[in-house]
Amino acid sequence: MKKYLKVLVLIGLVSFSSQAQELEDIFNAKDDASKYVENYMAPAMNGLMYNLNNAWYTTGKVHEKFGFDLTISLAVAKIPDSEKTFHFDPADYHYLTLQGGGTAELPTFAGGDTDEVIDATYEGDTAHFDAVDGVGEEWPEELIIPVSIPTPMVQIGLGLPSKTDVKLRFYPKSTTEGVEYSLFGLGLQHDLTQYFKVIDSIPGLTISALGAFTKANVAVAYEAEADVDSKLEMGINAYTVQLIGDYNLKFINFYLGTGYSGGATSLDVKGEYEYDSNENGTIEEDEIVKDPVSLDFAVAGFKTTIGTRFNLGPVKVFGDYTIQKYPAVTLGLALSIK
Repeated sequence: MKKYLKVLVLIGLVSFSSQAQELEDIFNAKDDASKYVENYMAPAMNGLMYNLNNAWYTTGKVHEKFGFDLTISLAVAKIPDSEKTFHFDPADYHYLTLQGGGTAELPTFAGGDTDEVIDATYEGDTAHFDAVDGVGEEWPEELIIPVSIPTPMVQIGLGLPSKTDVKLRFYPKSTTEGVEYSLFGLGLQHDLTQYFKVIDSIPGLTISALGAFTKANVAVAYEAEADVDSKLEMGINAYTVQLIGDYNLKFINFYLGTGYSGGATSLDVKGEYEYDSNENGTIEEDEIVKDPVSLDFAVAGFKTTIGTRFNLGPVKVFGDYTIQKYPAVTLGLALSIK
């Protein structure tokens, strides 16, 4: 069970740490390293951003004054098949070419293995290294959605005056197999039904609006060839604004949310790395680069969530499906009072 929970918490990033040694070879590409890493890491970074905008609500109804809930959820965003590879064209790079020439579809983080070999030529010297494999073939079969980015969350909601809920979500800083992860989010959900007498007169029907923001930090430590303190640092910011409709049948309620969400992410490779730029593969001790990669990613778009919640007294069991570029399933359990 302990091993299974570790897999659910950070499977994507833990898997990536196993590829970090391969990724280090790309730093031979000098200025091209950032472009290659950006193409490779995009599915992981985008998947995290999409996930962080899920699981903010399980009903359109807000709490009574000082009512509260404690919610534990797991959002799982599926990486589209189209983003398991990226098109590698030497014309887009300064120093990189494929051994044997031509172009190729190379794996992203979510892809499989490849036999392609890349040449990095700089100032007359050429280094050869294998194109970086993806981790898609290593994904555990236990996951409900294959090749996905699971993101767990714990959230507390509190009812305020004026039919408004404040929501706080968090995941305490923890380290699993070299991956450090923490999360914080804040949201407000406000009842709109009170402003429309026609809607307010329909039993069981509630409409509300939500605005929320989430921030997560991830650090993947690994042993680089030249610096044992090397790591990848990721900062993820996500936001969403949604309109929520809910129909409550006491023991079960159905909710529908639609709106706009987006996010921005930074990825930085920290540490000192030695370049291997000789034909025979020997390392040039005086060729060292510090912090070789710094990238920014962004996503934005409309989303629609369809969900169901079973009300077993104060205990709520819920699940929903979100339609977006990275479709997601969210499952969870909540303790709710008033």
